[in-house]
Amino acid sequence: MLIAIPSKGRAGKTKTDRFLGQSTLYVPESEAEDYRRHSKVEVVAVPNSVKGITATRNWILENTDQRYVVMVDDDLHRQGYTKLYSEKVKERPMTEQAWCFEFARLFAITEDLGWKIWGVKTEGSPRSVYPYKPLNFRSYITASCMGLVNDGEFLFDEQFKVKEDYEIGLRHVEKYGGVLCARYLFWQNTHWHDEGGCKEYRTQKVEAEAIRLLVERYPNRIKQITRGGSGYSIELHF
Repeated sequence: MLIAIPSKGRAGKTKTDRFLGQSTLYVPESEAEDYRRHSKVEVVAVPNSVKGITATRNWILENTDQRYVVMVDDDLHRQGYTKLYSEKVKERPMTEQAWCFEFARLFAITEDLGWKIWGVKTEGSPRSVYPYKPLNFRSYITASCMGLVNDGEFLFDEQFKVKEDYEIGLRHVEKYGGVLCARYLFWQNTHWHDEGGCKEYRTQKVEAEAIRLLVERYPNRIKQITRGGSGYSIELHF
């Protein structure tokens, strides 16, 4: 199993590799030595000709012989599992060993279903927690923490500079009727608060184009909405 952390422009600032010591950082070739000076995990240099997160994800999938690939973002903020105590949802952190066990278990369930992709809860909204239903089969997943059975069937669509994870998840739902979502686990990142990564090109124009493509491709699954004052949010229907 490969635990891959794509990263760019964050040498010495990444957090996920400090928690997941068995992970591998995938960074632009021009930044590889700088990352190696700051991180204890393996650092793989991605050719500078590979531009953007979507192309980087595909390069990772195409340049490993591992059947099971976990993609996690480099800016881990908080992680763990949720459990119901006296009608209240409580969150508890997990160890790296526990996460690796869960990754392996989710791949086993995914294979048993005959599917190829799983994800965990990566958003902060309490509405996304299902204490009575730890596994959900009709939802979205994000590449902040996503597992892929790397047999060549699913690659990310490079038309999508962002929201590439939504697209590949919806494509999986369209083909297999569902996708494995582990809602008893949570993995949350800082995203917009950290410099580097996708932030340098993730503009409103890029977001709008990705949403337009999603709505065009999956008209019965997606609706563009305004949330928190932003018109660049989407709502999924299953």
